[in-house]
Amino acid sequence: MGRASSAADRTPPLSDLDLRILDLLSHHRVLTQNQLAAINPKTPARTLRYRCARLAENGLAGRSRPYRERGSAPFHLWPTRKGKAVVKGGPPPRGGDRSEPNPLFLSHAAGLSEIYVALERTLPDQVRIARFEREGEAREEFTVLASREKRAIAPDLFIEIEDQDGSLTAFVELDMGSMSHRRLAQKAAGYADYAQAKAWQQQHPFCPALLFITTTESRARSFLAAMRRQVGRESLLLTYACDLARELERCAVEERWLLDDEGEGMTDLLGALMEARRPFDEWKERQAAERREEEEERERLRSDPEALAERLRGELRRGWGDDCFGRLATDALLLSLEGEGTLNEIERKALEAIGGMLAEPLALRLGDREPTPSEREAIAALVAHHRANQVKRLEEAAERFGEGPKLRHRRRWLEEGDFLLGTDSLDGLNRDAEQDRENAAE
Repeated sequence: MGRASSAADRTPPLSDLDLRILDLLSHHRVLTQNQLAAINPKTPARTLRYRCARLAENGLAGRSRPYRERGSAPFHLWPTRKGKAVVKGGPPPRGGDRSEPNPLFLSHAAGLSEIYVALERTLPDQVRIARFEREGEAREEFTVLASREKRAIAPDLFIEIEDQDGSLTAFVELDMGSMSHRRLAQKAAGYADYAQAKAWQQQHPFCPALLFITTTESRARSFLAAMRRQVGRESLLLTYACDLARELERCAVEERWLLDDEGEGMTDLLGALMEARRPFDEWKERQAAERREEEEERERLRSDPEALAERLRGELRRGWGDDCFGRLATDALLLSLEGEGTLNEIERKALEAIGGMLAEPLALRLGDREPTPSEREAIAALVAHHRANQVKRLEEAAERFGEGPKLRHRRRWLEEGDFLLGTDSLDGLNRDAEQDRENAAE
């Protein structure tokens, strides 16, 4: 028989609020009692305190109150192994729980959670958090260009904020004043390699900003200087730094973000993220403008016979449209296009019909469909127009010089209806007729 489950193994009945608290703790790792209250504004703070205390008593959440020089710190809460198992729907873990996290970890993790709370509470109404990923989820591997070495960046956070124009993204590094200068330089070098390899292209439509939050302005400028030395001023990786690590509730709205270690101008968080997205926005605007121009040109080619004729004059080759219209029709079209004069009504209607059959006017690509009766009629009228014109010119040449073998041969071509004379043959009718007359005289 299996051993009877102990009281420690059993999970007490949990309310929806209990499950939501455990889910938030598992996602954020550490939350203070105040942060929980801010995320759940509709739940009374007293109820939250009671439910958190109960979760801690039942071994589902850890809870401690770190030392603070002035006043009392709020309770810091984190999920236990048992609490995480409940969230994931897995079996209770065997063995005891891990020891209480050290104060530096609690402070740093709670600081990252405070950034989430600040974004939730202070972003404008039309802006929302789309992604908020911690170090494990935010990690991105890449290959260093120079050495082909495999590397990775692991920011403290990756955030994605959506506004009316799309996504604003950033890597976030939080320094609570304990990061050494050597570690700062290593961070800068890693992001520099990431930017130079353009590794962001594998996962993002544009390069996210890098947000460095530290405790003093001098540390902020020091990190910006390190980034400038590593990647230069022209890098697509825009790095901003601020000194609000101990006042994180202000990080989303205060104009405290520096872009240049030597500059004085500061911006707010949304301004920084929009500047990082600006090259992408400009590219999208150019693409949209090009698409509008192309669509206008497509419509012009479909609806304006003169415009289509001008385009075809530069692009048309013999054989184009044979499968759709037949060789005779394309020969008639070539005859219309070889002239530089204004199109007559018959030619205009034929080109209007052809314009309607273009699947891709810019590439002069015809659709797969068969011509409609009206389109066939317009194209047939063009063939008849050119045949009648050529017969007329042949008769004029015969009347002037007489009809010899060459003119009779040309007439037979036209009367049989399978051919039209090319421009060279048409222009040479008088010459051929005169030569026939000379030959006859000899």
